[in-house]
Amino acid sequence: MKKILLRLSTILFVTTVGLVGCSTSGSGESGEVEPSGTMTAPENTDFSAEQLKFQQELVASEITLEDAGALIEASGYTWRVGFIDGEAQVVTMDYQIDRLTLSTQDSIVVDAFWG
Repeated sequence: MKKILLRLSTILFVTTVGLVGCSTSGSGESGEVEPSGTMTAPENTDFSAEQLKFQQELVASEITLEDAGALIEASGYTWRVGFIDGEAQVVTMDYQIDRLTLSTQDSIVVDAFWG
């Protein structure tokens, strides 16, 4: 019986030390995980080069929301407003590859993203 208890104690000790070692690996004093420096953001391949160009030109043109909506629809895409003058709007969480979510400032489109 003593052998079994000794083995169980040893296993428990090794497991505890292993877990403590894992929980502190790669973290600073505050417990926050530090970046490894090797991760890079994955490239989004959901959108075509044509869509990305359209998005960039739309934002660069400083177009009004009304004109942007007409242009987006004429180009075969859908759209919605996600931010008005920096205030978030209620939007659905569904993902649509052909939809632009627009941000406006004083009724001018200042940002847009697909999805």
